[in-house]
Amino acid sequence: MRLITLLLILSFGTCVSAQRVLIFEKLTASKSDRVYEGEYLKFKMKGDKFWQEGPIREMRPDIQALIINDRFVMLDEIDTVHRGATAGAAVGYGLMTFGVGWSFWSLAGNYTDGNPLTKYENRDLMITLTSVGTGFLINKLLGQRKYKTGKYKRLRVIDTSF
Repeated sequence: MRLITLLLILSFGTCVSAQRVLIFEKLTASKSDRVYEGEYLKFKMKGDKFWQEGPIREMRPDIQALIINDRFVMLDEIDTVHRGATAGAAVGYGLMTFGVGWSFWSLAGNYTDGNPLTKYENRDLMITLTSVGTGFLINKLLGQRKYKTGKYKRLRVIDTSF
């Protein structure tokens, strides 16, 4: 009975289908990022100015292509891949929210309490503009992780079957 159970477990373990993986390779790095079928990919094609996104339906390692939104996308035609937001995006949005909130509550206090000491002044405007401007710059410069293909970086689909 133990032999039958062992053979049954081993037969299920060897029948596992292989996965196809999209790898983001860097020439100088030994570790690479991976994306699997079914995950969303946001990318920009060479010569385009807009981002496209969709789930990866299938990966074709024989021709180095992806099927996204029911069309073939060759890996050679992809210029940039958006890999998500960073901590810089959270800091940038936090600073912008702080600036808008500071100005909103300063104006609300100015118009509701009638106290001449709590009027909206130039320093309130400067705090708002400084925090919103700094947050916007941090978000633009450090907010997104982008993988740009080129001389030292490439995309590759591999099949992990053996």
